[in-house]
Amino acid sequence: MLEKFKEAEEGTLVMHYKHVLCIYPYKEELKTMGFLPPIGLEYVATAIQSLVESVTVIDLRYEQEPFSSFINNSTDLVLISQNWGAERDFAKEIIDSIPEHIAVVVGGRYATENVDELFAYIPRIDGIVRGDGEEIAREIVEKGLSADIEGLSFRSNGTIVHNNTRQLAPVRSDFFTDRKNLRRYRYSVTLDEFDTGIEVDLMFGSRGCPHNCKFCDFNFNPLGEKRKWSIRTPESVVAELKTVSAGFIGFADDIFTADMKWVERLCDLIIQEGIKKKFFVNARLEIARRPEVLKKMYKAGFMVFLLGVESAHDKTLASMQKGFNTDKIREYFKVLRRFNFIYHCYFIIGNIGETREEMLDVIPFSHELGVDTLGLSVLRANKYSFVKEMVKDLDNYHIDVKTGKVYSDLLSVTELQQIRRDVNASFFSVRIIARVLKKL
Repeated sequence: MLEKFKEAEEGTLVMHYKHVLCIYPYKEELKTMGFLPPIGLEYVATAIQSLVESVTVIDLRYEQEPFSSFINNSTDLVLISQNWGAERDFAKEIIDSIPEHIAVVVGGRYATENVDELFAYIPRIDGIVRGDGEEIAREIVEKGLSADIEGLSFRSNGTIVHNNTRQLAPVRSDFFTDRKNLRRYRYSVTLDEFDTGIEVDLMFGSRGCPHNCKFCDFNFNPLGEKRKWSIRTPESVVAELKTVSAGFIGFADDIFTADMKWVERLCDLIIQEGIKKKFFVNARLEIARRPEVLKKMYKAGFMVFLLGVESAHDKTLASMQKGFNTDKIREYFKVLRRFNFIYHCYFIIGNIGETREEMLDVIPFSHELGVDTLGLSVLRANKYSFVKEMVKDLDNYHIDVKTGKVYSDLLSVTELQQIRRDVNASFFSVRIIARVLKKL
């Protein structure tokens, strides 16, 4: 398995691996809303598709047959996407069941952040991809598990070899997932295990984020490197949209609206091509500065904005370097309320320096703004988060070892989670639900 890649007698390159399974190793992940396709894994499968004789994407959330039924005598490589730490035992069970003669390579955000831990926890893993997987997977197919592949860690003669880190590449305009030939499932919106029948899909229009909010580590890769913001051409996005059957599409960009001129051009093309779909995107409140573009977005089918507000207090917004205060937020929402979009706003429970009462201010502040739905999370300090450095210098704040959640001497993780539940329960009312339904 670790020998150098083979060459045919006439000198032409022969792929090291020819029959590949790409596995999404979860059963219960996001049980109440577990309907989104594993788009990263599909990108990897598309990247190697032209190099191998067969590649199959298996989403175990949708399979009734045992995993072993997908392995046959020709299978020689299994690629597994581990983005979350959930269901670790299930993932281990799947990996341990793979016959020894088949190479097992794990990738994804969680795998990248926990390379040594995963090698120790699951000895059956042969290699781990650190960072973006598309080009690394292509090289693995061509060469096997090799010291020549940047971004790869692998077992060799009883030790773990960590190759050099691979530089993050910009997003490509000429490459997107091959849904027609690789996707085996129809993904639809599911709420509390009720299938609405509304088909949903994911896309990327860009990678990275040009902003520098202190608490955020989404625009960092799992190795702690900041990803430079890069964007596809609007024409390439429209070309991909034409291949998507779903009527409801989420853009998985860290920030979709970083360049509103680009957004405007995309809207013009969507309208011009007569594409009739609904979109949800991550955005910043500054979109309110361009009401003329918001008008085009509404006409083009943009429906839901996911907005990071984070706090109802100026002191916290300033410490986060959000670039706005509560008065500016009110000013932005005065514009946003003119449009019939659904505004889903993120707030953090447990911001450093906030009291219980200040955290509960999320409720009246959200009602005042006209927020439609809330996304609440307890403050976390992930492996490469700036928050981790902040907490290190504070005697009265601590990080929960298992979850990474930040808590203080005054408010435990359990108490913060209860505040989160209290805010949710108090915010949602019949009036709020009716308003959202009317917008739909």
